[in-house]
Amino acid sequence: MAPSFTPYPELFLAAVDSSITEPTCYSTAVKIPEWRTAMNLEFDALLKNHTWSLVPQSQARNLVGCKWVFRIKRKADGSIERYKARLVAKGFHQQPGIDYGETFSPVIKPTTVRTVLSIAISAGWSVRQIDIHNAFLHGTLSEDVFMSQPPGFNHPQFPSHVCKLQKAIYGLKQAPRAWFSKLSSRLLQLGFCGSLSDTSLFILKNASFTMYVLIYVDDIIITCSKATAIDDLLHQLSSDFAVKDLGKLNFFLGIEVLETPTGVILSQQRYILDILKRTNMQDAKPVSSPMASSTSLTAHEGPSFSDHTLYRSTVGALQYLSLTRPDIAFAVNKLSQFMHAPTLLHWQAVKRLLRYLKHTIQFGLHLFRSSCSDLQAYCDADWAGSRDDRRSTGSYCVFLGKNLISWGCKKQATVARSSTEAEYKALANTAAELKWLHSLFCELGVSISSPPTIWCDNIGATYLSSNPVFHARTKHVEIDFHFVRDMVANKSISVRFLCSKDQLADLLTKPISSSRFPLLRTKLNVLPIPLGLRGRVEDNAPRQLEQKYDKDKLKYAEEL
Repeated sequence: MAPSFTPYPELFLAAVDSSITEPTCYSTAVKIPEWRTAMNLEFDALLKNHTWSLVPQSQARNLVGCKWVFRIKRKADGSIERYKARLVAKGFHQQPGIDYGETFSPVIKPTTVRTVLSIAISAGWSVRQIDIHNAFLHGTLSEDVFMSQPPGFNHPQFPSHVCKLQKAIYGLKQAPRAWFSKLSSRLLQLGFCGSLSDTSLFILKNASFTMYVLIYVDDIIITCSKATAIDDLLHQLSSDFAVKDLGKLNFFLGIEVLETPTGVILSQQRYILDILKRTNMQDAKPVSSPMASSTSLTAHEGPSFSDHTLYRSTVGALQYLSLTRPDIAFAVNKLSQFMHAPTLLHWQAVKRLLRYLKHTIQFGLHLFRSSCSDLQAYCDADWAGSRDDRRSTGSYCVFLGKNLISWGCKKQATVARSSTEAEYKALANTAAELKWLHSLFCELGVSISSPPTIWCDNIGATYLSSNPVFHARTKHVEIDFHFVRDMVANKSISVRFLCSKDQLADLLTKPISSSRFPLLRTKLNVLPIPLGLRGRVEDNAPRQLEQKYDKDKLKYAEEL
């Protein structure tokens, strides 16, 4: 084992050079060799792709500005992967109907990602990740867009000319749509079929293999029952795009995929650490639950919190964290209801949640290698839980075999006049999610062994789903009544009763006591990362710095 190394303060400062930071403007970045190299690479790629042609400037044209944006791409352990410079158009200069029209571009749904990963892991398929270099530059524009020349890269012979864009560029309002159209068209040419359930999922089936492609802008996951078929697909795509094979899936959209003997764990420990550092909570005292069981937040209590931006950015970051952490879904949903006017009490609740994340930073969502293909859901509602408008909070969680693939927590749109009504609305939302999942499974070619089961802890809602005995008293939920009744009648779903103490969705509807919370969290498969895979976040940063310091010290000695 290498000896521990603790540099003197002055040597420690010398090891940290300015290239580690991200510049905010071109004038700063041009002084640093790493960023100059990154800008040259980006500019060369733009020219090679024939992104624009230089034309004389005209006052009649709407001119869009541009700027350089600098980012340090890091690995899952926090070490630097590469320096990345991106030329970004100032899309806020664009005018609707003149230089852009439709802008919407779909991205893969988190539920689809978890579902496909669960299927692939259970079947033992190969799961790979690819990245498209300068993806947006491949999109073809249908509008005439004119942009100023990049800072620091004006043409010496035509310094006053402007760029007429022929391909999309980052920052343009229509760039994501143009890129997705380009990529999806190519996949359709290769024989893939676009999913109707999720337009960012593409499926290829033939006699020898089945392949799924999931697209989130330029980050793409590919899984296939035949590993060599993925190589063939990458070879075909490389003729049209600059494809970078990232190998086995291990880090996707800030989510680390850790392989274990029993499956994989989806972890966002690096992301949690970033949130804690941003809010100066990395040294906070940990707590065992995200919200105290006695907490009852309202919009009208407590003094106003002065920093609205900090509150909104922190809660927004926590919303993304809930992609792999169903245990914080209710707390995040509740805190999101006060974005417009947060109070000091709301910020204290946010800090409590951050303290819980400090306690569970090494937790993640476990996906097991389970061959079971049955679908079960749990639904629950907290009747009149909101003190402000007395609306109820409904929730559900859906399991494919042992794996949790979907969950939801949302305040209901209308006031429920009884607990049965609140529970039945939650039941209807769960039935709608199962209906969508059923259509997704049909497209994926996965057969469900039996009709999905919904477990509900309200006897009235359970009876109402199969018997019209309460219909006269529930005309105000008639649509939900008929929707669920039809699915039960044609045996698309089965609604069954279970005891409240076994209701897993209870964790998503209200604050749970610290004694019961860990049990429900475990049953939702939010488990600690095995000891052998820990330590990447906190321990690697000093190690990387020490390695860099040793290299700098050796280089300095050679120069002397």
